[in-house]
Amino acid sequence: MGLVIFGLVVSIPLIVWGSTLVLKLLERFPIVITLGGALLGWIAGGMMITDIATVRAIGEPSAPVHYAAAVAGAVLVVLIGKVLGARRKPAVHAD
Repeated sequence: MGLVIFGLVVSIPLIVWGSTLVLKLLERFPIVITLGGALLGWIAGGMMITDIATVRAIGEPSAPVHYAAAVAGAVLVVLIGKVLGARRKPAVHAD
């Protein structure tokens, strides 16, 4: 029980501090959000082309096909994010 309490006492402030640091980083460098989305799209594209159902349907992808799927996933996620961001109405600030 002592180790559980110790773990909570250590981990909760670490998580709060870490999330504050990440939030400040995102506010200062908004490109990190776009890069993170591109990374998620890259991983999703690579996973999609190597999925068992995809491999059964089209066969084992070659290295260029795997790379192209990863790039397409990254570009698609970033484009969708930009389109949805442009459609959102700007926030009205009451001064």
